[in-house]
Amino acid sequence: MAISRYSRLITLPEIGEEGNRKLREKKVAIIGLGALGTVASELLIRMGIGNLLLIDRDIVEESNLTRQNLFYEEDLGRSKVFAAKEKLSRINSQCLVSIRAIDLNFENISFLKEADLILDCTDNLQTRFLINDYCRKEKIRWIFASAIKTSGYVLPILPEGPCLNCLFKEKNSLETCETAGVINTITQSIASIQATLAIKLLLGEKVEPKLIYYDIWKAEMRKMALNKRKDCFSCNSNYPYLKNEGWTLLKFCGSNKYQITGPKKDMLKMEENWNKIGQTIKEEHSLAINNLTLFDDGRVLIQAGSEDEAKAAYSKYIEN
Repeated sequence: MAISRYSRLITLPEIGEEGNRKLREKKVAIIGLGALGTVASELLIRMGIGNLLLIDRDIVEESNLTRQNLFYEEDLGRSKVFAAKEKLSRINSQCLVSIRAIDLNFENISFLKEADLILDCTDNLQTRFLINDYCRKEKIRWIFASAIKTSGYVLPILPEGPCLNCLFKEKNSLETCETAGVINTITQSIASIQATLAIKLLLGEKVEPKLIYYDIWKAEMRKMALNKRKDCFSCNSNYPYLKNEGWTLLKFCGSNKYQITGPKKDMLKMEENWNKIGQTIKEEHSLAINNLTLFDDGRVLIQAGSEDEAKAAYSKYIEN
C-alpha cells in the first residue's frame, strides 16, 4: 500500500524509493498549529513522514478559519492539537501523530531532543528565541518561518551556521498579524517552502542557511546570505532563554487574547465551582467558561480588552 500511496513521490528522482523509506523513519516536531503549522503538518503527513509531534497551547477561534487549513467551524473552542490530530490521522493512518497541549517553556522543552527536525510555526518571538537557544545548545536543526501582511520569511538554521539571534537583535522587531493583518495565500506559500526544506534536510540534501523572502502580492522572491554576529550570545554558548523564569502574562497574536500561567489547579474542583455560576465546556485537558479557558498545566487563555481586564478575569474565575 505504501508504494501505491507514495508512487508520485517515488517517481521523483529527488526522492525515490530510498528517500521514501527515509521519510517514514523520521520524526518532525511542529511548534505552533496556526496558519503555517497546519499547512506544513498536512503536507508532511501526506508525504509520508513517519512521526509527527504537534505542540500548541491554543484553542480554535473563528478568525483562524480563513487560513488554518485543518480546522472547521465545528472545531471552534477546541484545543488545536486535538483537532489537528484527528484530521491528520484521517489523512494518513500509517503515520504516528503525537501531541502536546502545552505552553513551550524553558522547563519542559527538553522533549524536543527526540525529534530529527523542528519546524518553528509559532506566532511570537519569545518562543522563537527559546527554540533558538535550545536547538543551538543541543545542535538540533530547525527551520524558522514567519508570514505577515503579504510576505514572509523562511530560514533553515543549522548547528554550524548563523542562528535566529544573528538575524534579529531585538525581540520586538516584528509586527504581528493583529496589528498588520495577513493574507492566507502567503501563509500557504511560506509553509510550503518550509516543508520542502524540511524534506531536503531529512533526505540528507545540502541546504544553504540563507534567508528566503517572498512577497506574494508583488510576486517577488529573494534569497539572502546571513552571517554569524560576533556578539551573538547564542552562538557564543550563552543561552538566556533557557534560564528564563517564564512568562506570567503573554499577549497572543490575535484579537484581545492573553495567556496567564500560574499553579496547576484541581480541575474537578474548578468544574464544580464553575458549574455554580455558568455553563462550562469540558475537554480532556481543559475547562472553559465565558471568555476563559483553563488547561490542566496551569495555563489560562482569556479574551479581554486589556491586560488589566485579563488579570481581573483571572482573579475572578481562578484565584477566587
